[in-house]
Amino acid sequence: MKRIWLNRKYIAKLASKWTSIIFAILGFIGTFASLGDLLPETSSIQYRIFISMGILVGLWTILCVFFLGYVSWKRRIELFEASNGYHVYVQYGDVFSSEEVLKPEERRNIVIPVNRCFDTIVDDDLISSNTLHGITMKKMYASGTYTEQTLNNVIQENLLVQKSEFEQIRQEDKRSGNLSRYSVGTVAEVKNTENCTYFFLGLSKFDRDLHAHTTNDEYVLALMRLLEFCNIRSQKYAVVMPLIGAGASETKKSERDILEYLVKLLKMNKELINSDIHIVVRDSGKESIAITDIK
Repeated sequence: MKRIWLNRKYIAKLASKWTSIIFAILGFIGTFASLGDLLPETSSIQYRIFISMGILVGLWTILCVFFLGYVSWKRRIELFEASNGYHVYVQYGDVFSSEEVLKPEERRNIVIPVNRCFDTIVDDDLISSNTLHGITMKKMYASGTYTEQTLNNVIQENLLVQKSEFEQIRQEDKRSGNLSRYSVGTVAEVKNTENCTYFFLGLSKFDRDLHAHTTNDEYVLALMRLLEFCNIRSQKYAVVMPLIGAGASETKKSERDILEYLVKLLKMNKELINSDIHIVVRDSGKESIAITDIK
């Protein structure tokens, strides 16, 4: 019910728009055949006004119910088509589910924002087990595919192959974890299964107390570099991305603002899109984030 309530303005706007359209059509028809002829000639003006208002309210209510059902049922929305035939979608769901892409049997690339040292120790100190970063790595460890050390080795090897730029920081600057801090927007590509590859996006910077920080400039640059990386490395397989920066990255941006920015960025860079892109809003976000009025 909360989702319905939070979408009320959008639903009311749609209903009002279509009510106006229908009444315009009825007005046009009325130039040839008066709708007042359907009422008894003895009807008072007050009665005729009451009937007209009743029709207006009834029609608006019916349209509200119709659009309410549409909004509640709609789970995935196609936002636009890129110049090369691929599409961008926004949807409610789970970034880890293969059902989020149109071809679940094929490989999918999942974007996971992490800190710029690409740490792999999920201990609720260095990495919180409640963040997407922590949840992802715990899933990888639980499946037996990787351990904290082997995953760290694979990530560092991938960054080395890419010749990614980094700075060496001191223990005083970050009291635990890796001490090689990579440039914002660096992406480490890690194969998880035959059908799932992770794109770990270096976004936030930890301070000595392991508190994450991301400036507005860093955020914009990170997303642009991610899009360029996906253009090169997606291999035309679908890219699944969450609302990047909505977790522990301290971007100080609302999820709605993040969603709108992601959509604008993708629209402005259609030429870089060479795979379907699915922006996934967490299912619990249905209560606060409407995807039906994203433009």
